[in-house]
Amino acid sequence: MKLIRQLFRYFLWIFLAILAIIISTWFSFWIEIHSDISLPRPTGKYEVGRTTFHWIDTLRVDSLSTPPYTNRELVVWIWYPASITKEDTIVAYDRAPWEKDNSEQAPLLFRAIFARDGKKIHPHSFQDPSISLAQAKYPIVLMKSGIGTLATDYSTLAENLASHGFIVVGSDAPYSTFAVALPDGRVIKRTFEGNPGEAASITERSTRIFNRLISIWTDDARFVLDNLQQISSSDKSSKFFNRIDMSSIGVFGHSFGGATAAQICSVEPRCKAGINLDGSPYGSVIEMGMDKPFMFLLADHVKETDPISMKIKSNIKSIYNSITADKYWFYLTGSQHFNFSDIPYQKEWLIMRISGATGSIGRRQGTELINSTVLNFFNVYLKGEPKIQLDNFIRSRSELNAAIE
Repeated sequence: MKLIRQLFRYFLWIFLAILAIIISTWFSFWIEIHSDISLPRPTGKYEVGRTTFHWIDTLRVDSLSTPPYTNRELVVWIWYPASITKEDTIVAYDRAPWEKDNSEQAPLLFRAIFARDGKKIHPHSFQDPSISLAQAKYPIVLMKSGIGTLATDYSTLAENLASHGFIVVGSDAPYSTFAVALPDGRVIKRTFEGNPGEAASITERSTRIFNRLISIWTDDARFVLDNLQQISSSDKSSKFFNRIDMSSIGVFGHSFGGATAAQICSVEPRCKAGINLDGSPYGSVIEMGMDKPFMFLLADHVKETDPISMKIKSNIKSIYNSITADKYWFYLTGSQHFNFSDIPYQKEWLIMRISGATGSIGRRQGTELINSTVLNFFNVYLKGEPKIQLDNFIRSRSELNAAIE
């Protein structure tokens, strides 16, 4: 009996110790996601404004909608260099319309300890101020989100570029973004045809869907550019009238948005340069290539040799080898897929790290590196700054691991 009592006490202490670890870990997670956090501050000289448009393409039926089908419509977000007055206020990062829809699908435990409330995240853009008068016109950078994410999930990248004198234009894609909230109160949720998810890499059906989607998203980009052209040249009531440099247009995107950036630069003459941030290629660009300066900035996939990874690398290599302009291909050491977005500031950092969603690189260090690489690239290819500036930056950052394929 004495031995049994000793064993009981022994296992009880082990149980209590494990329980204490679980409770303390849960509490630390709870503290983390209920604390306020500011996104990294933009590094440029301009204050940043943000405004929103709802544009309907009356010439294009949305084939992803349900019968009898509707016209394609986009929620468009624009970040820009701004002139700020004391009356201007900082925008909310509050993702309430989308968080409400997402919360109905996410498990309670996930919402309770892993995801930070959008009200606790603080961006640096001001709501709809005047555009800065510091220069006559500003170049455009189209920003294509990952397939399930919102344009505002890339606020850090957008704000930093805008603070350096770019107009950054992102959009939410109905039926692909997990939920698109329209001004009239409608919420369009993602569908399998609009967002096949992780199955995309392993089935012919989902690959076919992605090839169809990349055509839709490319047409979205053309529609956005057409509207920007109309605003800049004709809409005298707009703050952007005669302020957009339509001769200097770049494109970048993350994940499927990165694949779309490559496709746009391949088929759209208005694109001058582009960047793919960790996106698996789709579309005709794999065979056609492009004649524009382009960069692949990828997560740390150097050692990945599984069949899916090798197929992705083969497609990237096909595009890279066919580029007839300046080209770059880097792996960012210590990064993973969601380091290229605001996700590290939205979710509990340790869980993201353990799950492999983010890498060993610090979230702010990773953000700084990605922001600086994107900025230096577009400074050269849209603003005409000396290429040696980009070359020197690349040489100075050992984390940028050039691909040897």
